[in-house]
This record gives sequence, structure tokens and C-alpha cells, in this order.
Amino acid sequence: MAPKPVSLSHLLHLTLFLATIQLSEQLEFSQSQTLLKVQQLLGYPSALGTLSSNIDFCNIDPTSYLTLVCYEDSLTQLHVVGSNEYTPLPQNFSSDTLFATLGTLSSLKVLSLVSLGLWGNLPESIAQLSSLEILNISSNHFNGAIPSQLSLLRNLQSVVLDDNNFNGEISNWVGSLQGLAVLSMRNNWLSGSLPTSLNALHTLRVLDLSNNQLSGELPHLKNLANLQVLNLENNTFGPHFPSLPTKLVSLVLRNNSFRLSVPSNLSSFYLLQRLDLSLNGFVGPFPPSLLLMPSINYLDVSSNKFTGMLFNNMSCNDDLHFVNLSSNLLKGELPTCLEPKTRVVLYARNCLSNKNQDQHPSDFCSNEALAVTIIPHQQKHKRTTSKAIIVSSMGGLVGGMLIVGVVILVVSRVHKKQVGKIPSKSTLEHVISQEHNEDEVKTTTRSIMEHIIKRVPDKGAVETLTRSIKEYVMSRVNNKRVVRASTMSIIEHVSSANTAKLLTDARYISETMKMGASLPAYRTFALDELKEATNNFDESSFISEGPHGQIYKGVLSDGMHIAIRGLKMRKKQGPQTYMHHVEIISKLRHSHLVSALGHAFECNQDDSSVNNVYLIFEFVQNKSLRSCVSGSSGEKLSWTQRITAAIGVVKGIQFLHTGIVPGLYSNNLKITDILLDNNHNVKISSYNLPLSAENKRMISKGTSPGLKGKVQARIQDADKNDVYDIGVVLLEIILGRPIMFHNEVGTLKDLLQVSIKTDDIARRSIVDPAVHKECSDESLMTMMEICVRCLSGDPTERPSVEDILWNLQFAAQVQNSWRRDSSDHDHSYSPAPSSRET
Repeated sequence: MAPKPVSLSHLLHLTLFLATIQLSEQLEFSQSQTLLKVQQLLGYPSALGTLSSNIDFCNIDPTSYLTLVCYEDSLTQLHVVGSNEYTPLPQNFSSDTLFATLGTLSSLKVLSLVSLGLWGNLPESIAQLSSLEILNISSNHFNGAIPSQLSLLRNLQSVVLDDNNFNGEISNWVGSLQGLAVLSMRNNWLSGSLPTSLNALHTLRVLDLSNNQLSGELPHLKNLANLQVLNLENNTFGPHFPSLPTKLVSLVLRNNSFRLSVPSNLSSFYLLQRLDLSLNGFVGPFPPSLLLMPSINYLDVSSNKFTGMLFNNMSCNDDLHFVNLSSNLLKGELPTCLEPKTRVVLYARNCLSNKNQDQHPSDFCSNEALAVTIIPHQQKHKRTTSKAIIVSSMGGLVGGMLIVGVVILVVSRVHKKQVGKIPSKSTLEHVISQEHNEDEVKTTTRSIMEHIIKRVPDKGAVETLTRSIKEYVMSRVNNKRVVRASTMSIIEHVSSANTAKLLTDARYISETMKMGASLPAYRTFALDELKEATNNFDESSFISEGPHGQIYKGVLSDGMHIAIRGLKMRKKQGPQTYMHHVEIISKLRHSHLVSALGHAFECNQDDSSVNNVYLIFEFVQNKSLRSCVSGSSGEKLSWTQRITAAIGVVKGIQFLHTGIVPGLYSNNLKITDILLDNNHNVKISSYNLPLSAENKRMISKGTSPGLKGKVQARIQDADKNDVYDIGVVLLEIILGRPIMFHNEVGTLKDLLQVSIKTDDIARRSIVDPAVHKECSDESLMTMMEICVRCLSGDPTERPSVEDILWNLQFAAQVQNSWRRDSSDHDHSYSPAPSSRET
């Protein structure tokens, strides 16, 4: 039988297939050989024990010691972390050879070599890693000067050189790293003063130079508008207090040589949570306003020479959990606000009348204060300090007048300027803005209560809640209070506060990458592959058309279900134009996101320009969180499951903000876009895809009904817009009723705010009847309180995503403890069913 002739099309397909295999093997071979060479140079450490020539390097399961991330067969991230008992390096180890070998990985963006015992100089060959964005070589034995060749790596965003033996000065070249967000060199032997070029790093968010031998006056850092974490502990900087930006969240100047008084504007740092000025030589009056800073929760001014009188009627921020006033020259009485046992308050070795901690006699502080000498550096500082006693004596009167003035200014500004995602006026706010009389208050109360009275059988609870609402409204009417006393007076965009933990080094990104480790590797799909999966994009595969383009459902040849978003490009541009955006999308892989699996381009045959971009995501059955908490039928989540779902939502948003660089904000989160898989695991299905430069339909600016014309304001406070959307989701989770209109949010928020102040029974009367008997009062209170804070009309008053996550995890913890206690109690005593209080 004569063999069948081979058609030209079959031959062409076979040739292309073989060429693809050959190219893939060649790329994989070069990458694997480099890694095997690195394994040899490091003396075959246990962290690299899984590497061998016959494995697929791009699909190695990540561990706490080794993580490899690939993109189109090129290694983009390498994380190697040694154990405490690392394998000794070979005697002929050369750091220059190691980095020259790594330099062949031209696509490497993240390099993390931690606790591997590396020694020698950081070689000039590091400049070969031209694509590097994150460098972390902490906890090794590198020594010598930091090479100026680092300045050639213009894509660097994070440099972490902690816990080494680097010495010499920090040179001016550091100012050329214009994209730097994190610079951490703590625990080295660096010396000399800081270069003035630091002031050019406008994107810097974290600067940690603690535990070195740096000295001299600090350069002006006011231009670092994005700086949030500054740690200069254990150096000899001084004597003048540095010029600092106002968005700092953590400021640690502990154990330096600062001598002169603290500037008065420090109390206006409205985001500052941690302030440590201890073990310096600060003189002059202690500013009581530091206790009342809007965000402060940790304050240490111990071991200085602060003077002045404290009074028991001074005010403090409710969030202060640690205060150390020890070893100063303070007199008077410890403020009553510092006495609660929930705070840690240290005040020994002053001259206070409180005897609980060792105090000096009153004349000791007077004599010591007189003996304090001011360093004669500049005359203007002498004059400022010489007036300190007069300022201290008039502090109460002048301070009171200033506070009144600031409050009036804040109120007027809040009225004049609306910022960010501002809810429509709630019913209560509407009444207060009109003529205030009791009849209107009653009408308002009835309108708020209508949606709950029908489903609450306990008349006493309704009466209690109604009475509380009336009192709440009347108090706002009589006092005409629109903002709280602690409202921040400066309204501008801020990023998430916990930058030190989230952006410090590549270890965090390593952890976040593991969240998507169970997914297949991100890859480029062939267009024919997508057509086969969707039956040539047949109508039967069409799911919907939303802000992110048309969405199709498909099944790959291996049986995996996928979702495909087709995006039509208007401008004629080549594939390379979109690769930067696609690279960011390739990082969108997390257990609480509908994660990206790959992409495909449909190109014009004539000019190779892109007609369509297809983004491939994992497919999740469309069972939304709304259907499980406020749907009219079907399965309802328990209270514990609702808290777990809320935690998942917040973790997903946290990853979008901080797990990738740059972060994705204003994601226009809706409860209908939050899906649940078969294990009730939350996955956010719609978020802000970074292809807006070419297709504005793709990126949601986060506008909601009633917010037209406020787009610019939303962009300005992008991270806090997502916080507001989280608040709306929490509102529906708690109440168990669908929120269909934006103007409902303000009314329901007021309802929660009032119910927080009532008793347990009245509070439960507004909760979803399906769960109100199974939630502990403490977990319910925590959920309500964080929900109300998220829905604040002023974006600057909304909590950070990390704050929300902490509160939700606390709510889950106390709920689990309450359930265990209830179970033990029921098993032991078998009481009649009743509502248990914590």
C-alpha cells in the first residue's frame, strides 16, 4: 500500500512544532545550566538541594528556602534563603564569579540571596543584572564599600543590604536611583554623614539605616513626600532635629545625638503611628500635643531632658498602647488618660506626684532644668530655647486657643472641600442640614427603622434601638458636630501605612508568589488554542460583557476550565507596546483572586499590529458572596464563614495594593464580583487591570452611582476608595440584606454607629436573622466598628487595609473562643438555650 502523501500544511505545522520544541529546550537549558552553576558555586546548599538537570525548573514547588518564578521560559525571580546551619562555602568561593554567573540571567527582576554565608566585596559585575528591580542580600558577610555600579541598575525599586559588614560612606550616587521605594542598610559598619542626594529620591517609602556608625547633621528630607518609614536608631546623628516630610508613619531616632528641642510642627504629622525619640539629649518643654496626635499608638521619649508640667486633665489618643516618659524632668500629675490598664505607661525617674513608679523630689527637676545648657550652634536656636519656660507656663491657655482654632479650620475645610469617595447624605445628615426640630428627628428615626422592624420580634430591642437613635440624632443636632475632634486636618492622598512590612524586601514578594503556586505557570497562549477551547468563540461560550471586555468560558485540551477576556485595541501598535502591562498581569496570581493564567495577541497580518488582546484567567463557578449572605434562597454562610470570607476579600485587596509593583488601586470592588468556590474560598473576579493606556474600558476608575464628576478625587485617594468598598461589603455581610442603591449606605452606616452604643439584644436586632444567634457580641462589635470606620466620608479617616485585616482576624479569634466556651458550657451544664454574652 502506497504511503499517503504529506500535505504542505501538515509539513508546515510539523516544522513549526519542532522549531518551537528546539527553542524551548535551548532556553530552558541555558537557564538551568546557570542555576546548576550557582548551586555549585554556593557549595550545594540544602536550599538548592532540589535542583538537578532532569527537572522542570519553572515548575518547582516554592518553599521557604527556594522560590523560582518564570515568565515565558525565562527566570524572573530567584529567592534562596539558607538555614541557620548553612553549608560552608567552598574555600575558593568568589563573589565576583557568583554575580558574573547570575549576570547571564538577563530577565532577572528579583534576586534574593539571604543567610547563605556569602562573603567578600559586592562585585562590580552586579551591573550586568540590568533588569533587576529588587535586590536582597541580607544576613550574609559582605564587606567593603557599597559599589557605585548599583547606580547603573536604573530599574531598582528595593535594595536590602541588612546584617552584613559593609563599611565606608554612603556616596552621592544613591540619588540617581530615581525609582527606589525601599533602601535598607541596617546593621552594618557604614560611617560618615548622609549625602544630600538622598533628597532626590522622591519615590522612597522606606529608609532604614539603623545600627551603623553614621553621624553629622541630616540633610533636608522634606522633599521625600512618599516617605513613610524612617529608622535611624543607634547612630550619632545630631544635634539638630531633621527636616522631615509629613506623611511619616514610623519615625525612630532612638540613641543618637540630637540635643535641641523638638519642633512644634511634629504634632501635625497626622499619619505618625510610632515615634521613638529616646536616649538622646532633647531639651525644652515636653509637647503634650504628642499624646494627642491623630494616629499615634507608640510614643517613647525616655532618657532625655524634657521639662514642663503634666496635668491630670490632659487628653490622649485612644489608640495609644505604649507610652514611655521615663528619665526626664517632668513635674505635675500623670494625665488620667494614661492610667487605663490597657496601656503600657512608663514614667519613672521624673518628678511627678504619682508614687507608683520611682520619682525624684520636685526640686531635682528644677535644678537639673536650670543646669541644662544649649549647644551654641546657631543663635536662633538659643532664642527659641530661652523662651521655653514662658511657653510652658502659658501652654494651657495658648494650647486651648490653638485647638479651638484648628477645629474651626478643619470643620470649615471639610465643608468646603469633598475628597474621594464621599457617600450621599444619609438620612441623619439630611435632617441635621435642615431646620432641626424633634418632629423631623422622629420622622428620620422611623425611616431608618422601617427595614428592620418587620423582622424583629423583640419589641424591647426595637424600643431600645429607637431611643438610642433619637438620642444620637439630637446630640448631633444640639452640638452641631460634623467631624470628630481627632479628625485629621490635612486631607491628601496617602498610601497604606504598613509599608515597612509590605515593601521592605523580596521576602514578602516571595511569600505572595506562593499564594498562586497551585496554578499552572503563566504562559502565552496560541490564538488557535483559545478558538478550540471556545468552539471558535461561539455564542454558547459567551458569559457577559463588562468593564473589562467580553468574557468567554472555555475548556483547554487538558480539561482545565478557563475564562477568557477579549479586549479590542483601537490603536495600531505592536505586541511590544503591551508587554509591560501584560507582565504586571502575569503577577496577578493569588488564592483570593481569579488569577491570570496567560495571554494571547491577535495581530493584523499586514502590519503586525495588535487587534485584540486576550487575557486568560482561571474559571470559578459564578456563585457570588451576595447570594450566600443576602440572597433570597439557597445556602447561607454562617457567621464564622462570613468573617472568613471578609478576611479573604481583604487579603485579595492587600495583594493588589502591595503584592505587585506598581500596586493596583481603585478596584471598584462589588459584592457581586466576589465569588466562592466549592470550598467557600473567596476569589475576587473583577479588579483594575493595567491596560488603561490603550483601552480605557479596561480600567475601572471606580465611579459609582451618584459620584460622577468625582473621578479625580477617587484617583487621589485610590487606596482608601478600596477601603470604602470593603466597608460596603462588610455592611451587607452583617445585615444580610442586599444594598442596591448607593444612598442606602449612609443610612445603614448610621444605624450601625448607633447600635454599637446600645445593648447586646438591640444590637443583634439589626443583624441578619440567619446568624444573629450564633455570633459573639465581641466579634459582632469588632465587625461593626471596622465597617463604620471604612465608610467614613473623609478618606483620611478610613483605616488602612492592614488595620482592617487585623480587626477581622481578631473578630475571628474571639468568635472561635466564644464557640469553644459555649460548647464546653453546653456540654457540662446543658442550660436552656439563651443568648450568650462575652
